[in-house]
Amino acid sequence: MAENLDLKLTAEAWAKIVIERWERKILRLKIGQYGNNSTHELAKSFTHHVITNADGNPEQIEFTFNYYGKFVDMGVGNGVKYGEPGRKAKAWYSKTFFSQIEQFKIIWSEKYGLKAQMTIIDTIQNTTI
Repeated sequence: MAENLDLKLTAEAWAKIVIERWERKILRLKIGQYGNNSTHELAKSFTHHVITNADGNPEQIEFTFNYYGKFVDMGVGNGVKYGEPGRKAKAWYSKTFFSQIEQFKIIWSEKYGLKAQMTIIDTIQNTTI
């Protein structure tokens, strides 16, 4: 069985999973729903971009979304400061994102381990004694 060693492909797949998890959390917390009216503008605003170096290896993964989403996550805005009563935080972003970062660390270390193994195998096979 051939393993996928394409780091950019892995980063793209992970970024899509993060966005899917955010979307699910937003729906569960009913963010953007006002009575019978649902705008889902925050969920519609999610995008990601994997920035690669000259070799095509990912250097950075950027996520973008409507800025007000951070305020919803913290329960602030419209004159309400963090920790003040008045709005309830709807933690859709932070917990979800940082738990996915932990998953990314595991995936990334496994990918680099496989790439190292393949490099060693290729080097041994291409070395003539």
